[in-house]
Amino acid sequence: MKIEKMLSKTQLTFTIIQSQIGVGLLSLPYVVHKHAKHDGWISGLVAGLGVFFLVFIMWLLGKRFPNDTIYDYSSKIVGKYIGNFISFLYVLFFFIVTIFVVILAISVLKKWILTFTPPYVLILFIVGIGMYLAKENLKVIGRFFNFACVLIVVLIFLEFCSYKYVNYKYLFPIGQTGAKNILLGAHDTLVSMLGFEFLLVLFPFVKGNPKSILKCSTLAISFVTLLYTFFLITSYMSFSSAEIEIVPEPILYLLKALSFQVVERLDLIFLSIWVVPILTSVVTYLYLSSFGISRILKLKNHNKTTIMIGILISAICFFVPQDETFLSNFGTYVSYTSYLFIFIIPLILLIISILRKRKEIGNPYEV
Repeated sequence: MKIEKMLSKTQLTFTIIQSQIGVGLLSLPYVVHKHAKHDGWISGLVAGLGVFFLVFIMWLLGKRFPNDTIYDYSSKIVGKYIGNFISFLYVLFFFIVTIFVVILAISVLKKWILTFTPPYVLILFIVGIGMYLAKENLKVIGRFFNFACVLIVVLIFLEFCSYKYVNYKYLFPIGQTGAKNILLGAHDTLVSMLGFEFLLVLFPFVKGNPKSILKCSTLAISFVTLLYTFFLITSYMSFSSAEIEIVPEPILYLLKALSFQVVERLDLIFLSIWVVPILTSVVTYLYLSSFGISRILKLKNHNKTTIMIGILISAICFFVPQDETFLSNFGTYVSYTSYLFIFIIPLILLIISILRKRKEIGNPYEV
């Protein structure tokens, strides 16, 4: 662990950003519009506040156990057997989310740019690269995530190209859908922003005190919230309510309609760059699940477990249906199950640790 405790504060920020940004953003305006209509951009801001609240709970846990991950301090809080059971549940959750991210990415890629490519080729490509990077320590992963964030600037620039045809009147009247529908839309947005739970494992591997970790996490969450809100506003100013209800990936359809003398298909360029955030999401959850197994089994590193889990994920993805109905049901299951792992369990562990006065002091990497 001492070798891996080398994430700088900057790398922590970009790691959380890349962990949150994933394939779900492409269809987010369409999904949120089902509930919040053109007030969906408000749902994006509300979701950002919700994410900060959840991260704050995780940060309080990490502050009480600055040298441990959730796979370690869960046993210290509730005992060995219950703690190992909680760790196993987290590993299973991260494993399932990895499968969901892979098949969702394959669905989008086959629909837009790789129509005739066999699914198994895409599975081997995505999971293979994910395994290659996830078996490394967090310092290497953090450096790659840091570099990959440069591509986000390109994606934002491509989205700005569509502002020539937007109609800001589509956003009015503001708030007409009501608080209930806006909150339902916030749920959809929050699920698309999953990845911040990486902090449950990242905390002891950062060169910084708890206060600086909270600042970096807040900065990352704020950036992702504004980015998602920007994409939501752009989509809602570009499509009317009737149009967006039949457009499953508004961001890509918007770019597809644009053409210039030099470049004709901006959507293909966008997707080619978007493959990197897809891979970072796979790396995140593959690392979390393989690292968890290594901690439960008391292994020195997670290299072998990464390979084993990667092979198992590939085998399962070969047989998982990729039709829209299954993906929708799978996504609903993941979205509601995620609250158990990003809110309920961390909150219960925090309360029990306070009541039982379980706390450790000191972090040798505080700077």
